[in-house]
Amino acid sequence: MIEFENVSFTYDGARNVLQGVSLQVRQGEFLCVLGGNGSGKSTLAKHVNALFTPDEGRVVVDGHDTADPACTYLVRSTAGMVFQNPDDQLVASLVENDVAFGPENLGVPTPELRERVTKALRDVGFVGFERKETAALSGGQKQRVAIAGVLAMEPRILVLDEASSMLDPRGRDGLLRVCRDLHEHGMTIVMITHFMEEAALADRVIVLKDGAVCLEGTPEEVLTRADELASLNLEVPFACELALDLQKRGVPVHTTVDEKALARDIAARVDVGASEAAEANDGLADDGHLDDAPADSLGTPLIQFDHVSFAYLNNAERRKLKKRARRAKAADPSDGPAWGASPDAAWALRDIDFAVREGDFLGIAGHTGSGKSTLLQHMNGLLAPTEGRVLVGGEDLSDRRVAAHVRGQVGLVFQYPEHQLFAATVYEDVAFGPRNLGLSAEEVDERVRASLELVGLDFDELREKSPFALSGGQQRRVAFAGVLAMRPRTLILDEPVAGLDPAARADFLTFIKGLHEQGLTIVMVSHDMDDLADLSTWMLVLNGGSVYMSGTPEEVFARGHELHDIGLGVPAPQRFANELREAGVPLSARGLYDRARLASDIAALAGRTS
Repeated sequence: MIEFENVSFTYDGARNVLQGVSLQVRQGEFLCVLGGNGSGKSTLAKHVNALFTPDEGRVVVDGHDTADPACTYLVRSTAGMVFQNPDDQLVASLVENDVAFGPENLGVPTPELRERVTKALRDVGFVGFERKETAALSGGQKQRVAIAGVLAMEPRILVLDEASSMLDPRGRDGLLRVCRDLHEHGMTIVMITHFMEEAALADRVIVLKDGAVCLEGTPEEVLTRADELASLNLEVPFACELALDLQKRGVPVHTTVDEKALARDIAARVDVGASEAAEANDGLADDGHLDDAPADSLGTPLIQFDHVSFAYLNNAERRKLKKRARRAKAADPSDGPAWGASPDAAWALRDIDFAVREGDFLGIAGHTGSGKSTLLQHMNGLLAPTEGRVLVGGEDLSDRRVAAHVRGQVGLVFQYPEHQLFAATVYEDVAFGPRNLGLSAEEVDERVRASLELVGLDFDELREKSPFALSGGQQRRVAFAGVLAMRPRTLILDEPVAGLDPAARADFLTFIKGLHEQGLTIVMVSHDMDDLADLSTWMLVLNGGSVYMSGTPEEVFARGHELHDIGLGVPAPQRFANELREAGVPLSARGLYDRARLASDIAALAGRTS
């Protein structure tokens, strides 16, 4: 179905991004492509539907040479592609028009076009959103529209370039379910991902390094090669990591990428009747809830939400909504359909009441469309509440002078920080914020130098370079430096590591953790429950625009069944521990597991020393 014959490609004529790639993909095959940032994955994907054509070699898709202009239409109608950032793909103002755009340009008759749009939206759990404006959707919702738009074209090949990176756990599960169904019906799928659990579902995995294929095989053959993958800035699936850890502790389990298979292997090696090995619940109630859970952490309030509600409406609609709210006191919003928020939910936020305190690391979780990004934009006055108040340092952000002052205290980093870059040089970009604070040239220079050093960049080496000439990781650090140069008391992060490879992700999370340890108060939105468990001092979980639960990570993740009900999950070690308990392995119910403690407890139950 797809054939690469010794393909090389360069953007600048100096360095090959693809180097002699030869690859065949069979009809109906599910291929996963892995590699660190800059390894050539997206470039390879864009050759499959003729967005790029080789400088050397050839690419043939379903018998058509992608370099032949006469075949371009056939290739692009055969291979549908979903990009990492949905804003690069959406073209229409309404959801149904965007989904219809592709098949309409293929000449699909109107009656069939309606059927295709309805089916595609049903596949991604977005029925009812047809007349919603795409600009008002969350990032994850936009991604689902982009996926539906490609599915509506009914391609024979589906190419997914990090398409799940902005989706919540339920959204990722939904996408994988659709992929499995399409695959079972004969569709060829090429998936680029950094989620190793997704790669484990493929028929075959290839790994790119410096534009060339360096590893290839089944998931079991490739994803268990921990040392080689680590050298490529990649990681292995959780099941494999745990199996290798257990082997080091003397437990002879088989190395596998399949969590269920590993759980059965462990259960067979442990005396499931050894209940005396399990520890007491230590504060856990019988239903898994923690007794006397505090509402939030102690400390001086920096940001306070006082019964905040918000709706994306014009002034006339806003007045009508306020009248209706006063009459009915608004019922609780719906949990929404299987993939996320209800299309009928008028409120993006509803009666939000909490405080961010000095020294907190607040982790915010919630399904796609639950109001996370909207909440963050209230923290420095980018959005103003429809009802209620937001206070920063005790001052109301409804006062424009207060809001202008607060933006120097509360730094906001968006989902793709590098999109915040705009200046001709690194120096000018980082200096922009401090200059707008009215600081002297000497103070601006000192702040630029210090903030670049803080993010691990060389001031003298990079100050005169264009930020757009830097690598993706360096661009992200420059964007962080621009915010840190404002010397904020609170740093707000919206999915700051989305799209990074595992090594870059770990590096950035360590950097963020270091900022918190130096005294910075941090608020971070993430769909990754492991990251929130590792970094947060306390958590807020949103559902349908309202606060669903709050507490420490231990308290929140003890309520796994409730999280599952709203489309979220628990950290991988906790998820696996729960699976072992269901298999009869008497693990402790105390606290929140990480991989090391889980391996230690399993080794103890298996009669080995750790």
